[in-house]
Amino acid sequence: METTSGEGFWPKLGRGLGVAATAVGRAAAGAYHSVDPDARRHVAELPLAGLTLIAKREVDVAALPDDGHRPVVFVHGLGGGRGNFTLMRLWLRLQGRRRTYSLRLPGSESIPRLAERLSAYVHSVIEANDLAEGQVDLVAHSMGGLVARCALEDPETARRVATLVTLGTPHAGSHAARYADTQHTRDLRPDSELLARLARQLPWSGSSRLVCFWSRADVILLPATTARVEGATNVELPDVTHYGYLIYPSVWQRVNETLRG
Repeated sequence: METTSGEGFWPKLGRGLGVAATAVGRAAAGAYHSVDPDARRHVAELPLAGLTLIAKREVDVAALPDDGHRPVVFVHGLGGGRGNFTLMRLWLRLQGRRRTYSLRLPGSESIPRLAERLSAYVHSVIEANDLAEGQVDLVAHSMGGLVARCALEDPETARRVATLVTLGTPHAGSHAARYADTQHTRDLRPDSELLARLARQLPWSGSSRLVCFWSRADVILLPATTARVEGATNVELPDVTHYGYLIYPSVWQRVNETLRG
């Protein structure tokens, strides 16, 4: 098919599509580079973080061989699951720390109710391993750190926990929680009743050691410094995203060193 100008239709169409594709590509590149680099990293890491959700929904607590360390109980955050810590647990196993557990927290229950579940789980781990007066360590990501702090309000649970390590936990709330309106996100807002209640623990002086990892690259916590706690040991991990706590080997190493310390 020929046009009246003598130029073929398909060459014209091809050239037009090429110009359009170039324009779209430039616009997309401009939009991409206009987004904060830390935000881009969060989005890029979502698929890998999502893979950590693949795990059995629930596993009974059973005794594990003594590895010379306190058992570690991992506590996931909002929207997470037991599998969030699969990679970290495998890595710790290679370092000789084999007695680790991870519980599932139902998304339909309040944070105080989840804290009760965690307390019961800690007691189950101690009983299963016949630890008598022994203790466990807790490693909690994001909202899981608030669940753990609520659990430590119970004196019996506090006596059973030697160290709590929190990874990107919004201890003072996050303004990003205003983008959703659920029971959990309302509790995560800076002015929530739950956070006011937990503020009575500060400056931290509980019997359990509290170590808080935080990062300026965490764009889920607004501001990022909300992951710090007055009176606790606050450790800044540069360039770690909110999901990076779960997938960066450098973080796993710091967690291991902290638990050994």
